[in-house]
Amino acid sequence: MPLTHAPRSAQWFLLATALALYASAALAQEPSPAPLTGPAGEPGLTLRYFECDVDTVLDLDSLDDYTETVVDAIALPEGARDDYFGLEFFGAIDIAEAGEYTFYTTSDDGSRLYIGKSLVVQNDYPHGATEKSGAIALQAGRYPLYVAYFEGVVDQVLEVAWEGPGIEKGPIPSDRFTQHEKVVSFPRDAVSTTVLEWPELDVTLAVTVDTRDGQGLAQFHEVIPAVLQEHYPAMLDILAVEDMPLPEAIGFVVRPEIGAPAYASGGRIVLDEGWFTANPDDLGCFIHEMTHIVQAYRNTPRDAGWLVEGIADYVRHKIGADERWSIPTRYRDGMDYTRGYGDAAAFLIWIEDEYDVEVVPPVNEALKRGRYRADLFEERTGKTIEELWNEYQETGE
Repeated sequence: MPLTHAPRSAQWFLLATALALYASAALAQEPSPAPLTGPAGEPGLTLRYFECDVDTVLDLDSLDDYTETVVDAIALPEGARDDYFGLEFFGAIDIAEAGEYTFYTTSDDGSRLYIGKSLVVQNDYPHGATEKSGAIALQAGRYPLYVAYFEGVVDQVLEVAWEGPGIEKGPIPSDRFTQHEKVVSFPRDAVSTTVLEWPELDVTLAVTVDTRDGQGLAQFHEVIPAVLQEHYPAMLDILAVEDMPLPEAIGFVVRPEIGAPAYASGGRIVLDEGWFTANPDDLGCFIHEMTHIVQAYRNTPRDAGWLVEGIADYVRHKIGADERWSIPTRYRDGMDYTRGYGDAAAFLIWIEDEYDVEVVPPVNEALKRGRYRADLFEERTGKTIEELWNEYQETGE
């Protein structure tokens, strides 16, 4: 039975099972590379210079328009433009003595450093000047080296250093570099686009999933479109507003160490690789973040900030996408609706149940049209938000 046509209970059982199996089979780290055999190449490294607008060095691998030269150091080249460019350096590095070596990149914006096919330094994505490092055990010999960098806007910084047996931290000497072919590439099948259709709604949505930085989450190429195929119409029942556009495309991108399970920005949802590897069944997070994409609120007033996250968790609750997640049915000590999220969602649901009125759809429409007023709650219920909150507090257990 195709996953997207299974009954709801069976579908989620199959999805959860698939998620668990994929997570347990996540790809292991690359083993330490073996030294190259054969004679060394000519001195230097190959430098490829790209003029491009990207936000990860992973995208450089698919670009064909570049200039190529040989250089003797890893540094920003003369003649590079101020913004929107990328660099690839590749060749071989000579390791004179076996031991553990630490490599560093300081970059603004993103960079990565590979020895062989092993990622040693992950310092990618847009950010100010940041140093990151990684260690790797190497035998004596020559190893393929690959360093990639991109610059978005404002400052441009790229510095590479190393330390190891008998070597203090500092730049890698040019006499350690020899030319060698590029050995690093990124899986093209880790980016997919699925066009979802709901003919009865006259709605389509192109869903792109990028797991290049989450290869242990390859199942998301099937799971995320399946979740949206089933639940997007119910989301639109709550969030769609007449004569206001819906998103035509959405991207889901897996990235490491983003500081939260997920966030939505600019038509894209970024998923934390560590969180979803540990919590692959957190499917409701997709619904929460997709709600933000559909919300697209304009000029949200300060006193309505709680509604942005509160409505997202309200939709997540109404959809019922994950059984392990729930919101309180009554007031609990410490709850504060102004914090948004589950506290606000529980408050909104209580208002609708207690007063038998729809509150979220008209409030959502007012926010989308830039016409929100706090007295909308009084118009719907006859009471102010403060009076409603005082009533809700009395439901405490």
